[in-house]
Amino acid sequence: MSATGDWVLRKTSVFSACVFVATLLLGFYWNQLNQTLQQRDQASLVRDLINTQVSSVERLLNLSLLSTELLAHEVRRSQGEPPDFAARAAEILRDFPSVSSLQLAPGGINLQIFPFAGNEAALGLNIFEHGSTAIATARARDEHRMTINGPLTLVQGGSAVIGRNPVYLLDASGKEHFWGFVSAVIDIDRLLSVTDLQKLATRGFQYELVRPADAGLPERVVFSSGEALNGDNVQTLDVRVPNDRWQLRMSHGLAAQGLVVGFGHFLSLFAALTLAWLVHYVLREPYRLRALVDSRTRELHELAYHDYLTGLVNRRLLNEQLGQVLREQSYAGGQVALLYLDLDDFKRINDSMGHEVGDQLLVEVANRLRGQVRGNDIVARLGGDEFAVVLLNSGGQHDLLRLAEKIVLALSRPVRLNSRDLVISTSMGITLAPHDGDSASQLLRNADLALYASKRRGKNCIEFFNIDMQREALRLMLLEEDLRHALAHRQLALAFQPIVNLEHNRVAAFEALVRWHHPEQGLLMPGHFIPAAEQSGLIVPLGYWVLRSVCQGLVARIEAQRDVVPVALNISPQQFRDKHFMIEVQAILDETGVPPELLEFEITESTLMDNLAATIDILNALKVLGIRISIDDFGTGYSSLALLKQLPVDTLKIDRCFVKDIGEDEEDRQIIQAVIAMSAQLHLEVIAEGVETQAQSDLLYAFGCRRVQGYFYGKPVIGAIPDTQPLPQPVL
Repeated sequence: MSATGDWVLRKTSVFSACVFVATLLLGFYWNQLNQTLQQRDQASLVRDLINTQVSSVERLLNLSLLSTELLAHEVRRSQGEPPDFAARAAEILRDFPSVSSLQLAPGGINLQIFPFAGNEAALGLNIFEHGSTAIATARARDEHRMTINGPLTLVQGGSAVIGRNPVYLLDASGKEHFWGFVSAVIDIDRLLSVTDLQKLATRGFQYELVRPADAGLPERVVFSSGEALNGDNVQTLDVRVPNDRWQLRMSHGLAAQGLVVGFGHFLSLFAALTLAWLVHYVLREPYRLRALVDSRTRELHELAYHDYLTGLVNRRLLNEQLGQVLREQSYAGGQVALLYLDLDDFKRINDSMGHEVGDQLLVEVANRLRGQVRGNDIVARLGGDEFAVVLLNSGGQHDLLRLAEKIVLALSRPVRLNSRDLVISTSMGITLAPHDGDSASQLLRNADLALYASKRRGKNCIEFFNIDMQREALRLMLLEEDLRHALAHRQLALAFQPIVNLEHNRVAAFEALVRWHHPEQGLLMPGHFIPAAEQSGLIVPLGYWVLRSVCQGLVARIEAQRDVVPVALNISPQQFRDKHFMIEVQAILDETGVPPELLEFEITESTLMDNLAATIDILNALKVLGIRISIDDFGTGYSSLALLKQLPVDTLKIDRCFVKDIGEDEEDRQIIQAVIAMSAQLHLEVIAEGVETQAQSDLLYAFGCRRVQGYFYGKPVIGAIPDTQPLPQPVL
């Protein structure tokens, strides 16, 4: 080989070596850049997700700990262990599914536990001497602070987190003293199942919720995905819990880099042919990676700010967007409307047809809502079957009402699911800005109050917010507290109104009505406090108090050898649907020894028509006991006359709204005559309510009605069950 050939060979070798080195460096740069950007992308994704999940865990944990505040309130109100601890604890546990049991520990010793079954081993436990939690428990007592301990191995078996809330009472001198603890055993698995952590685990994320080591205690894992964390991109964030510190750690495995590395080696082998392509690829790679980052960012934004089922805005984003809209409106003027919607009886669809059908129904509702509003309006799902719509430049109330009615009509159209046509109804509350408020939280609260008012009116109702609703909500809250006190301190009394037999001109029965001797407001009629009792659930114990008091009054008259007639009393829908209803009725009958035939239960028409099969079973059980049944306010509900043949009832009570104008309104007269004629065919008694004049009484008698009730024959009289003779004089 000549010198020139050697030189060319050397030059070619050098050039080849340079190309090889350049290609290798470019391949390394590409691999390193790709790996760095992916790590940064994953770290950003994990960082945003861990913030969202920590907020969710803190909110759910604090919500579960709220159960101890409610029970502590009962302890303070009772100045010690509540006499109805089991009932109150059962009510509280229904609202806090993550709490598996509630405990009362006067002086630090567990004396009451609900539910007791399965927790017997914890009874009598001195929590000041219970292992590693004794120091934290003593500190919570001394610092007047709630503490949370766990995860712990429970003496009754299993593992859980326990929240302990110290309770202090005032003695006679006004000095505060430590009473003991109210404790809630929180099932962490159940609590965290509500978050998105388990869903994230299926997408390749790893996480663990730990209690860091301190004060000589080792680190404990509270909950984990079951997979080891990826050490390259672990993110850690503190979870704020009462009197303690937890940490949530999250990571995500990166895609294998072997293919990229192999591709770089392949490029180095074919450097001469692929150099131009490699340069082009490297130049465009940052743009591709940026698009990938943007795509992942949008995905994260969608996960954090939108409802996963319907794709609608979620509550968090609605708050932000509504706040932004209100700020813009304050500068530009115009009106913003917030519509708050709730599907009536949606739980029944979930229970009867399954959650999958319920989810499909929610998706259809979301699509119909989108179709009824403009593109720049906001449609959100707030959770469950609750939706919200924000209308920009919404116009006046008249325009809003027309749109709201249009939405209600659109949602009421049948939905075809599982070869069945489902028909739903919607309740709606509406509030306006700036007239009703200028903040997102204020408008959401106002819309919720308006929604509650619409649901009280019935189905497919629409209500606009007004300031009276806010006053009424505050009044009902205060009245609820007073009513709890009234039930415990004998401030309630019964009033009895006669039911007169026109044919024999004598009292045939009495109706028992409740009255409240309020220490500050004086005598309150049912209309003032029954709504608060129904809203709070106190209507159930109130109903049993009325039943027991009536039975005791009847037995007292029998023992005194005085004349006795049946007494009718109202059964509320909540009481009638109480799962312990028949057990409580039987227990009161056994306790008092009253003859059941002296009792008549008045149940509203709408209550009887709800879940007809269960209603018939309950009514048959009452008839077996000997209790008479009457349908109250007949004619105002939705019952079919054909269905009356299936119901084992004895009496129909014609509502006062038909009796009021019987002398002038021909339609009312025809309705009453039809009810009386139909009742005769079904062998049912008829009682007309609200009789206030002799003319009304005469007409009813002429139509064939033999029993009446109203102020004309006697107003309700507070006290013991009255005598039946003489017949009360008409009240003009």
